[in-house]
Amino acid sequence: MGKQLQGRTFVSCIKTLLMAFNVLFWILGAVVLAAGIIVRVEVYRYMEVKQEFSETAPYVLVATGGLMLLLGLLACCCTAKGQPVLLYIYAAFLLVILVILVGSSVSTWAYRDHLKEGFQDGLTGALTQYHLIPSIASAVDTLQSWLSCCGIVNATDWLAMPYGQQNEPPYPLSCCQGARENICISLHRQGCFNTVVHFFETHKNILLIVCISVAGFQFLGVVLACCLARSINKAKYEQV
Repeated sequence: MGKQLQGRTFVSCIKTLLMAFNVLFWILGAVVLAAGIIVRVEVYRYMEVKQEFSETAPYVLVATGGLMLLLGLLACCCTAKGQPVLLYIYAAFLLVILVILVGSSVSTWAYRDHLKEGFQDGLTGALTQYHLIPSIASAVDTLQSWLSCCGIVNATDWLAMPYGQQNEPPYPLSCCQGARENICISLHRQGCFNTVVHFFETHKNILLIVCISVAGFQFLGVVLACCLARSINKAKYEQV
């Protein structure tokens, strides 16, 4: 009787931990989904990378985030019902998602130099077509306003662009650090390319720690799901 009580207590404890993991996993899925949408809608407007890479990278994040949201909801049902088979299937899905996220991180790291070149080329193309396509103009203005940057390397890049050669002043209003009655008082000193690259170079260790933490978190879920399934099977066997 004592062993059965201990077994039930242990199962209840693991269930509680796994349920908490499921909630956090669902939130993580929402973050991954949001990141994929932002990368697809915002970042890739300024990217010119290899065709196969540019088409798949954002969609991998979106699909993975969506799968994590769905799996997180189903996992709560699996945990509450305590079905060992479903828990093992859940653990297998967690491993698949772990492999996908690790693979995406490795691919991004391997393509980092190419992504820098693509981002620079994309910005150059966007600035060149700024005066022609309203959607590109809006995207560039949003980028420069959000990042407090101007041009690619610095504000003088606008002087070589068609917009800069056809307008006075040669800079869009989004380049202005301060403006009065639509007149620039001062410009953002840093270029958008340098701002983005500097951010990632400065925070690469933090990003690495975050990736490792997410991978460890995923693996913890696999362990909890397998432990719960094994404990439930063991408890059933002891009752028999």
